[in-house]
Amino acid sequence: MRVALVGPPLSGKSTLFAAVAEAGGTQVHLDRPDQPHLVVVKVPDGRLFWLEEKYKAKKRTHAEIELLDLPGFDLTSPQSRDRARTHWPAVRQSDMIVLVLRQFESSAVPAYRDRRDIQADLDELWAEMMFADLEQITTRIDKLEGNLKKPVPGKEREELTRELQLQQRLSQTLEAEKPLTEAIKSPAEEKLVRAFAFLTLKPLVVVVNCGEGEVPAQPPPKVGPYEAIFLSAKIEEELARLEASERAEFMAELGIAAPAQDRLVRLCYHSMRLVSFLTAGEKEVRAWTIPAGTNAQLAAGAIHTDLQRGFIRAEIVAYEDLVAAGDEKSAKAAGKYRLEGKDYIVKDGDVVLFRFSV
Repeated sequence: MRVALVGPPLSGKSTLFAAVAEAGGTQVHLDRPDQPHLVVVKVPDGRLFWLEEKYKAKKRTHAEIELLDLPGFDLTSPQSRDRARTHWPAVRQSDMIVLVLRQFESSAVPAYRDRRDIQADLDELWAEMMFADLEQITTRIDKLEGNLKKPVPGKEREELTRELQLQQRLSQTLEAEKPLTEAIKSPAEEKLVRAFAFLTLKPLVVVVNCGEGEVPAQPPPKVGPYEAIFLSAKIEEELARLEASERAEFMAELGIAAPAQDRLVRLCYHSMRLVSFLTAGEKEVRAWTIPAGTNAQLAAGAIHTDLQRGFIRAEIVAYEDLVAAGDEKSAKAAGKYRLEGKDYIVKDGDVVLFRFSV
């Protein structure tokens, strides 16, 4: 899964990125300041440590997400707007968007448009995303109309006409400033629309970057319609540079329950409706990411296509039941293990052994 960090210039977006990278991410590349930066982040999962100890595993493998830091989106002039638009393709290739909005005050860091207004920044970025989608739709409509003016076989003409009607409906919906989901009428249309990777259809969450001492004790769970977290990117970066023991001490003093990396990853997982199932043995304990609602056979495919193709049964125990029993032998004796078929919906924290034959 790839997450794109988007925000106005000087919002603290790159500081947040640095905090996550310092906290244990692996930077894939770091070229010029005007180019995207990418870091691979291990998904925090304390369950793996317990499993590693119990199974005496030689290896512990966390699930991972990619965090893409885009240059600040400056929309104050035609030239800067054109530069910002060159980065939308990278956002389209991402699975979700995190908007980083500035709430902190600093005489050393000029505020974008001389304001500290997270709602105004959110509205401006959202309008730009709508415009980018509308531009893409308009280009597609022009191409479809051009193709339909040429001699086209009957079946192909029907398909082009159906898509043209859909794209026109999408255009009308955006022009009315309504969600694109309102224009999609069937699974076939949903599949077709998915291929265009429209920005306004991507899951979106907000990070509000506050000043030191300005993080609300009880922050609102949303900004507008979007789930949000409030933090100080500067403090999070400083904490990430400390040794683990020192970090825990300072976090306790500052009243920070979990570092930015953990909170951001959890928010992304929740927004994307993702869960993790676990596998455990002497060779390796590992977390695997799947969409919520995935059945056992498809979950097996997350490990290897052979497991999905030759799926027979899944031997499953809930992580909490395994911990309560103390070990695998005791959990089996207590009847906590069960065999499930291909249609079983795998839950977050299920410890799974797939039985298969190829």
